[in-house]
Amino acid sequence: LKNLLVESIDNNNGNCPSPAFFDEKEVYRNFSSPRGLALIINNRVFKEMVERVGTEVDGRNLENLFSQLCYQLCVLKDLTAKEMLQAIQSFARRREHGLLDSCVVCVLTHGENDKLFGVDDKPLSVHEFVSQLNAINCPPLAQKPKIFILQACRGGMHFSCLRLLVLYLLINGFCQFDAIVFRLPVEADFLIACATVPGYVSWRNNIRGSWFIQSICEVFAKFAKQLEIVDMLTLVNRRVAEEYESSRDSYKQIPECSTRLRKKFFFFPGL
Repeated sequence: LKNLLVESIDNNNGNCPSPAFFDEKEVYRNFSSPRGLALIINNRVFKEMVERVGTEVDGRNLENLFSQLCYQLCVLKDLTAKEMLQAIQSFARRREHGLLDSCVVCVLTHGENDKLFGVDDKPLSVHEFVSQLNAINCPPLAQKPKIFILQACRGGMHFSCLRLLVLYLLINGFCQFDAIVFRLPVEADFLIACATVPGYVSWRNNIRGSWFIQSICEVFAKFAKQLEIVDMLTLVNRRVAEEYESSRDSYKQIPECSTRLRKKFFFFPGL
């Protein structure tokens, strides 16, 4: 387990509902054994793009985390854009989905806005990739939670480290905010957690892996028995935004979670 940040899941049950007392109208069922299949695509060496040094640490951490969360792993490495699409299509055809309660898909690669890159430097639309698991393309996963974790840049801009804590625009006494909306399929029961917001880079340490995956593994390992996934991803946002900063230029990062979940989702580890 050298260099792995996740060694074991915290056994504190906290407020996680038990199988005997949870409300299926409010909480997704997630008690099958295994809970579901977890597809992990990890691209490191590209044709022309820079090598993603350190991504193997992220891969090991995710494998360790989701195996402990009772998911059956399917790990693929260094895929072209075409192979990535074929991989998710093959994953969608897995018969096991009909007997299982959820699924997880993790992609570690280069990206730009709403595109993921294969090792051949060719792009694949995030929408096309994700939609392979919608109710039409994968009926066995209909009404079941589908969790996507995308560790990829979404542009070339950098977040500076601002000393100004909060900026409010007051109009007629009310605070006005503009939001960047990530385009998603209209189908329900998807959650997509991205390492950063559109237009910006994500950061990765050569030894410890990416800030985003480090934080996901640490937070999920500590709180999976206490919190539902959106609350955990909020903690991930806080950790990445507040605890990490690039060494040279003091750049920052903020992840983005886009959800179409209709209920709360717990991993229910150990049950």
